[in-house]
Amino acid sequence: MALTATMRRFAIELADSDRGIYEALDLRVAQHPSESERFLVTRVLARALEHGEGVEFGKGLSSEDEPALAQRNLRGELQAWIEVGSPSAERIHRA
Repeated sequence: MALTATMRRFAIELADSDRGIYEALDLRVAQHPSESERFLVTRVLARALEHGEGVEFGKGLSSEDEPALAQRNLRGELQAWIEVGSPSAERIHRA
């Protein structure tokens, strides 16, 4: 029987005075069964640091063709490919 993802909830009070962003983030993040808690927290921190219009979590470990975080414009075009941790050379090249 395959393990399923675990939903985690993060409540973050974001205050970035350099960019003028002051928001309360209520994030619900799926943790893949093979994903460590450290990697999950790192993804959430990267999401908070890159907070902006169109920033969203990728499919994570379940899809090798997706970044950890992606930023897309209103037309759905990829604006930024954001990796977390030490990605392989192949993933960096794809990005």
